[in-house]
Amino acid sequence: MTAPPEPFDRSLPSPLVGLAALRASGEESVVATGRLSSRQQAMYVVTDVDEALAHKIHADESLRLVLLTGSAGGGKSALIRQLQNRLPAEALSRVVEDATHADSPSERQTERLASVLAGFEQGVPPAGDLTLIAANTGLLLELHREFTEREQGALAEVVAYALKVLGVPGERAVSVPRRLELAQAVLVVDLDQRPTSGGEGRLLRRMLASLAPQDPAGVLEGAERCRTCTVAAWCAPRTNAELLADPQIAASLDEAVEQVALRRGRDVAPRHLWDGIAELALGGISTDGDPCDAIARIAAARDAEAVWQGLLPNGAFLSPRSELLGELADLDPSYRASDEAHTVVAAVGIDPQADARMLTNVLGPGGESRPAVGTAARALAGRTPAGAARSLVRAHWLTGRLALGAVVPEEFKAAVEEHEDAIDQVIDVVCEGLVSAFGRSTGHEAFLPTESLTESRQARVLVQIDLADEVDVTPQRTKTLNPVGCEVVGWRPLTARLKIGKSVIDLDLPLYRLLQEASEGALPATVDVERFHSLRYAAERLGRAHAGKDSRPLLVADETLGAAFLVTSQQRRGQQRLKIEKVA
Repeated sequence: MTAPPEPFDRSLPSPLVGLAALRASGEESVVATGRLSSRQQAMYVVTDVDEALAHKIHADESLRLVLLTGSAGGGKSALIRQLQNRLPAEALSRVVEDATHADSPSERQTERLASVLAGFEQGVPPAGDLTLIAANTGLLLELHREFTEREQGALAEVVAYALKVLGVPGERAVSVPRRLELAQAVLVVDLDQRPTSGGEGRLLRRMLASLAPQDPAGVLEGAERCRTCTVAAWCAPRTNAELLADPQIAASLDEAVEQVALRRGRDVAPRHLWDGIAELALGGISTDGDPCDAIARIAAARDAEAVWQGLLPNGAFLSPRSELLGELADLDPSYRASDEAHTVVAAVGIDPQADARMLTNVLGPGGESRPAVGTAARALAGRTPAGAARSLVRAHWLTGRLALGAVVPEEFKAAVEEHEDAIDQVIDVVCEGLVSAFGRSTGHEAFLPTESLTESRQARVLVQIDLADEVDVTPQRTKTLNPVGCEVVGWRPLTARLKIGKSVIDLDLPLYRLLQEASEGALPATVDVERFHSLRYAAERLGRAHAGKDSRPLLVADETLGAAFLVTSQQRRGQQRLKIEKVA
């Protein structure tokens, strides 16, 4: 009996292995081998940061040290390789990248870095001497301690300057003349501050474009095996890669990831983006052994339902594994009330043939580039699977036919970008939230507690405070501390600073949401305990600061009786008198 022919040429690499490798590849192998593999070269996406940093190094003759920092997976090592390829050989005198992932330098590393930075022992190195170092913040903190203990003060000042620029708290001595000298000679580039989403030229869009299967320089390296495949119509991952490379679908996902970044208060790291992209593309397919065998089994079983389940609008959205996909699933527009979503949901499930036509109209009819769409449509035409309505809403959203919706309040986005009207709006929400959560209001006056709210009391004394004069929203100090580094990475703010009296708190989206909910009557502690405590401390501190001012009206609230008394001070006939008035 003759064995059936192979459905694809096994001598060619599986493109699905390439998709799975997006999750497996990491910077450690770059550091260990000292070179980029062909897969890592395909995964490295050139952005404006590469060009801006290469230009800065080439044009700024005063530079003596470029320090690349940021979290693991931020692309430091790969960026170094790109810079070495872009710049003339003589541009960089020395490069240190093997400290990238170390949180604590060994004695040998410390000695080596001391040797590398030796030119800073007496001022700064001579012209033409430029060092490039990759290091994370933990390593810099340890280096500063080591250099200080070794009485290498000049080198400790270099590290102290870098930590200051990065906004790391702590008092570390750097004289004014030395700081001015280092400001000219040292460039600190924090890749954690690089925007990875929120625009066509940013990292995520370019990552998604690199998934185009036919691109020999892309992640799938031309997908040669696909050209020999006879079961491509059953391969959801291959079609997903094509869909993800589509500019409109990329724009929709980019918008959603930008919303995630705003909710986190920080950009999504490149490694986590690749993890999410791989999860979206693979659609839950098994990657054990040769993943194409799983596709062959689906084809042999004529399992169109499996193709439908693995297609982009389903797949990872139904069973997210990574943190990023979980957050994207939380934004799912099929669970948000909108006229557009309702129209789609109402139309699905009546006529299976119409549902199939809807899928092909939205994602494309199939054909050579998206063959699995046609197979998934056949699954819909036979019967309408459970959850199909939500899947088709997601398909409409991905292709730009349905808006994601205002997940992030517009006034918050505008406030962190320093728009005055929006800042006033946010301040109003903060004031209302503080009073609702921790104080009381009488008429138009706001009162905050004068003692700790953790202590159980029958009656509480609150003091009147003009909150509009005590609350402010100011920009983050990032750009002030490191203007040149921010310009190189294209930094944009995702959070602001909230000033409540003398307390300063990072105002991120979750904190703003908490204050919004508090102003609407929700108990903040049930929403976010950590942020609740930071707000409560700020409110108590502000109340105590005003409690000693004799002229301030007080409010005595009896929690047991539900009564409140307003106590004001009046000057009559040269004497100070108290007026007590029941207000509740």
